[in-house]
This record gives sequence, structure tokens and C-alpha cells, in this order.
Amino acid sequence: MAGHTSSRPYESAGGQLQGRGALNPCKWGVSKSRCPLRASSFVCKNLNLMRFLYTFLLLCAVLAARAQTNVRAWYAEGQVWVVWELDLPLPETYGIYASPQPFSNIEDAILLGRPFYLEYLPFALRAQIDSSMNYRIPDGMGGIYELAPNEGLFVATPHQAGAMYFAVTAWGDSLVQEGVNITDDAVPFSYEPENDPVECHLQTTLPSPSNPDYTCRVYVLWADGRQNYWESRPDFPVMANAAKNGMPSLFIACVPNDFDNSEPVPLTIWLHGGQGDAQQSVPGKRRIIDIDPEEGILVAHNDDVIGWRVDEPHLGGKTWHFGWRKNWDPFTQLDLPLTTDTVINYTQRRYLWIDEWLIKNFNVDPKRINLNGHSMGSAGCTALAKCYPSHYASAAIHSNGFQGPGTVNAAIVFGNAAQNFPTNLVNREGQPVRFYDLWNLIDNCSPERDWPLMRTWHGKQDANDAMAWDADVVENYRLADSLGMGVQIFWSERGHNLNTSPIDHWYHGNQPDEQIAYDNTDYEEAHFRSDTWLPAFFNHRLDSQARDPGDGTPGINGNGSGDDWGTWGGYHRWSELEAYSDAGGPHIEGTFWLEGGAVYDNENCPIDSLQADLYIRRLPDSLNAFCGANLMYSLTSLDDNYVATGMVDCTDGELMKLEDVLLFRKGIRRLRLEIALPVSTASVEARTFRALLYPNPVADIARLSVETEEAGLIHLRLLDLQGRRLLQQAYPCLPGRNELELPVQNLPAGMYFLQFSNEQGEGGVLRMLVR
Repeated sequence: MAGHTSSRPYESAGGQLQGRGALNPCKWGVSKSRCPLRASSFVCKNLNLMRFLYTFLLLCAVLAARAQTNVRAWYAEGQVWVVWELDLPLPETYGIYASPQPFSNIEDAILLGRPFYLEYLPFALRAQIDSSMNYRIPDGMGGIYELAPNEGLFVATPHQAGAMYFAVTAWGDSLVQEGVNITDDAVPFSYEPENDPVECHLQTTLPSPSNPDYTCRVYVLWADGRQNYWESRPDFPVMANAAKNGMPSLFIACVPNDFDNSEPVPLTIWLHGGQGDAQQSVPGKRRIIDIDPEEGILVAHNDDVIGWRVDEPHLGGKTWHFGWRKNWDPFTQLDLPLTTDTVINYTQRRYLWIDEWLIKNFNVDPKRINLNGHSMGSAGCTALAKCYPSHYASAAIHSNGFQGPGTVNAAIVFGNAAQNFPTNLVNREGQPVRFYDLWNLIDNCSPERDWPLMRTWHGKQDANDAMAWDADVVENYRLADSLGMGVQIFWSERGHNLNTSPIDHWYHGNQPDEQIAYDNTDYEEAHFRSDTWLPAFFNHRLDSQARDPGDGTPGINGNGSGDDWGTWGGYHRWSELEAYSDAGGPHIEGTFWLEGGAVYDNENCPIDSLQADLYIRRLPDSLNAFCGANLMYSLTSLDDNYVATGMVDCTDGELMKLEDVLLFRKGIRRLRLEIALPVSTASVEARTFRALLYPNPVADIARLSVETEEAGLIHLRLLDLQGRRLLQQAYPCLPGRNELELPVQNLPAGMYFLQFSNEQGEGGVLRMLVR
């Protein structure tokens, strides 16, 4: 056996792992089961299965006629690592116990956890990455300890410093024998969340099997599980209930081989579907939507929680990338809830913590985190974006049915739709978010008002049990388009999967000229941020030229209803978004157009212009304060003399709204939007003079009327929206009224700033609109 052969000679210091009461072993029934292996792998499935069987037979030979022995434990990197040699046959679960004093019976200790064989052995790693893998953990001395094939692992997370004896028994056994299944000494552990925080642990580094231009780093972390989900360490949130304390979770972080993070880099998150796992979403996979990052990091999460449902524990047990009931008992078959329970977002907490870990360790830009997911993963994306909207720049939602889970297995873990249990989250009204309200494009699920940009794709031939194209999908689309939250909607001819679309409007193949670029990872990296304002276009369906998805009847070519393909808002593009305020008031700007000139022709808007309403969302609070002011907007063409102006509607007192905004296809006209205080009668008053600009808007000659008490020079400067000085001139003025003329007929149409000041330094800024 490699590595440690005896327990560490630590001196006993007293204390205990705080925050967990003893769990009642009588409550948790035990059922014997085989050890299944899922037929999915990072590499060749059949080869991996053969290697796994060989490893399993070798393990059986090593373990023959042996009980759990040689229990050791040590502290490292914020956690306590408990290692032991395994029984044969493998118990379904082991019990991990601890006490400040030596003990010979589990009744004299507290139960820390009860890992399944799929957890105390690295089954997820072996199924997805390499069937010969063993856990690699910190050894407490600055190095790495790789477990032997016949060793099990449990990881505990302390909430105070102390020292404990740790024992391991096959579940159902109560005796603890000195020198056999308990540590030789009390194992000391620290509690220093700031200086010695909990970490993720690298298991292996390897090239992406689907694209060797990328490197994949596979990490595992072990959860802190507690019934009181709010009792988190400062550095590590509670990520499981007490029954799942110590559960392992893996994720894969992938980067280009020439990865450079000397400057902050974007982070792309991918969430797999209900029959999937993390290895499905590494570079080179999902070519139909090109998930390979160009600049930053691609993280593929793995959603599994091991436990009994209707069927026996297996690697396919999912949490919908959210969490599970606080009182779910994973050791009892058919543990359907009979009373009200709370669904805790344990999985979301893990994902958010991993984001923060990557921000700290990989120089991730916290303002450029984009969510992506397919099927169940798309539902998980929707929920994360709604629950933590300011954390994300965008969410790409592929094949979400918007209703949530509906199976008996799901009812065991979450409760059913009729129960619709509360979660631990609250909405904007301060009410608990209900579990089945997480998945749609309608309900608010956080104290925040605004969402990130949401882009959702669905196929009209999708017949998936949970995510099928139906009336609920179309209802979500129509309501989402009316609410103005910033949702772009696509539908087309495909089925459920992203690789079954040879006749699909948005996807014909894997090459750039056969698919849209708008859903690619490199587009997200380059265009979306969470710290810019969001142009939330909506009411696209009201345009007479808009396509319609029908009533939800599945099918195409006359077998369904509505148009076979279409989009509401999916052609809208923007750049150069700015929002700030100064002494002259708010400035909200951006450049807008409809897609044109894309490599894949179906991505180009087939219509010259489209009309929609626009909400200005995700503004800083300092600019939201101007919502009640009389604001004017201008849309000035960057390609010709087109100018459109109007007043911003702030009647609801919360949101700035522009009605009937007409955008044009790129190649016809790009428009620059500017929102500011109105200037049609703009004037400035100072101690010794007054100034008035008229007419405004102006086509040829602008006039500045200045009344001054003293003779002197008035200095004028004309600036464009980028702050470039176009004109500077000094005008002599006499006491009284002076009329200063400014020729503007040679200026392109648009918004300008006129700065002026007298010799005493008094002055101001006026906005001038040139037609």
C-alpha cells in the first residue's frame, strides 16, 4: 500500500467538530446493492469498462478476507481527511464517527457522515475520466497523497479548532477496536478560514480528448453538510444537509493551451442535462454550438447527489443544478415528503463558491461570467440567472420546458408540483421563492429587479418527457416577451438534442457557415458583461413582420402550428454601452443594429427593420434615481443623416422605457442611442451671466444667447459624444445681451456638447442635437 501506514503522532488537544448533532442510525434503513458502473467516459467507453473491471478484480483480490483497518486522519487545507482500508464485499455505506476521547462503541461518539461506496471510492472520476483513478488529497505536509485502490476516503469540515479520534465502521457495525478501525491518537485540526481556507483539489491534468488545443484540469471538493444551512464557515458555505456531509463533487476547468491570465479573463459555465455529466461539456464537444473558449476558462460542472430514490443509489441522481430538501433521507427508499419541507440551494451554493475560487486562483473577471446549459442544465441556468442575476453577464438556455421536474424520483428529492415547497431564497417582495417557480421565464426569484441577458432556444420537434415543446413553452415565450426582462427567444425545427438538427434553421452543421455564432462561447466572452446596462428589448411579437411560434402543438411542415422557425429579439445586437452621470445629469449610450453580414446567412435578419419597445435595465443606482426626470433620447445614424428623437417614458417611476424603437439591419443603418436631460429650452444661470441655446434641435446655425453683467470673453468648445474637441473659439461680449452664432451645417447629424465659460471661470455645458 502506498503512502501512510500509520496514524499521525499528533498530541491530543481536546475539542470537537462543531455544528452537527449525532444522526440517528436507526432512521436510515440499509439495503444491499450491487456496484453499477455508468456507461459514460471521458475516453473510450468500452476501454474504460474493461480497465474498470480489471481494477475492480484487482481490488477484490487485495481486499479478500479483510475488514476495514488502518484508519488514519490528518488535517490539511481547512479540512480533516479520514482514510481507511476497505472491507470486502464493499459495504453500501460506512459510518464515520468522532469523539474527543477514545471510544469502543459508536454510541459514545458522534456520527460525522455516511458515504456511499460511490463516494468513498472515486466512482465519478473513474466513470468520466479514467477507470484507474484514485483520489489525490493534501498530505498535511505540503505534498499530495494518492489513495491506494483499496482505500476509502471521508472528508470532514471543522468549525472550530480541536482534536478528535476518528473511527470507521461498515454501516450496522457498532464496535470500534483500538488499532483496527480508530485512529491511534486524537487528530488535531485548526480553524483559520482566512489564513487556511478550504480549497478545491486537483485530481489530474490532461488534454481535452475532443480538442488537443485545450487542457482540462479535473478538481474535486468535499461538502460541509449541516442541517442548519445558514451555519457556514466564512470561507466555505454549507453545501449539503447533514445526511450528505462530506459528499464529493467534481468539476472540469478547461483553458486554451496558450492560456494567458495576466489580465482578468472571462468564465463560461456549462451545465449538463439530466442524463449527462461534466465530461460532455469540454472543448471539442457540443460542436453545433461551439463551446470552445477563445480567451478564458470553460467550467463543466457535474450535478450528482448519491442516494436512494425509487431506485438504488447511482451516479445519475440529479439535483437540477439547484439542491434538495433539507430533510431528504438518502438512505431510505421512496422517502416521499409527507409534511412541508424546505428545498435548500446546496448545488447553487457550490457553483457560486467555485466561481469565487476561480476568481481568486485563476484571475477570472467577476463581471464576465456567462451561464450555458442544455435540457436540465438549461433549467439550472434559468434558476441561477434568476436567483443571482447580478453575478452573471448572460444565460444561454437550450431546451428548457420551464415547468421543472415531474417524476416520482424528483418528488422524493424536491417534493411535487402540488406541494411546491419553499426554498431558502426570497424574492423581491421578501417572500420565499417556491421551488417550481425557479424554472420559468416569468417569476422573480431574488431581491433584485433585473436579470442578465437571457437567450433561449427550443425545438418544435422536442418530445423530451420534461422539456417537450408544448403550450407551456409558448406561454412562457409570450409572457417573457411582454415583461421586458431582457429575454431573446428562438425556436426552430430540431428535436431535443443539439446534435439532431440537419434541417434546423439555426443549426445546419458544425462549421461557422452552417450555424449561428451568437450562441458560441467566444461571442459571450467578447460581448457580455454584468457591469454594463442591459438593453431589454421586448414586445417583438407585436411587430407585424414578426414570426409566431403557434400554440405549442409539436411538429413542423404543417404538422404543428405557427411558423417552423423564428425569433423574438434574436437579431438585435449592440456595442459600446455606457452609463454615467455628471453635473449635467445622466448619460446612457449605446450603438444598435439588427444582425447583418454574419458568416452563416440564416443568422442575418431577413427584414430591413424591426420595431420593439425598450427597457433600460441594470443601471447603477445613481442613474436609476433619474427615472422620474424628463429625459430625452436620440437615435442618430452612424451611416447616414437619419435621426429619431423622443421622450423617455418614466411613468412607472422605476424603469426608463422607449416605445416603438425602430432598428435596422447592419449594412443599412447603425444607430447611436443617447439618453440625457432635455435641451430644447436648455439654459444656464451663473452669478454674473445667463446663457440660452436655441433652436435645439438645429440644422444649420445654432445660437447662444448670453446675458452678462461685465464685458469680457466667452470661451466656447464644441465636443462630440466621444469627447473629441471639434471647435474652440473665444467671443468678446459686452454688458447686456449678446447673440453668438455657431455654424453646424457641416456637422454629421447627432448629439453634441457645447461647453462655455467666462473669464471668471463660470460656465456650463449644454447639449445640442444636430439634425
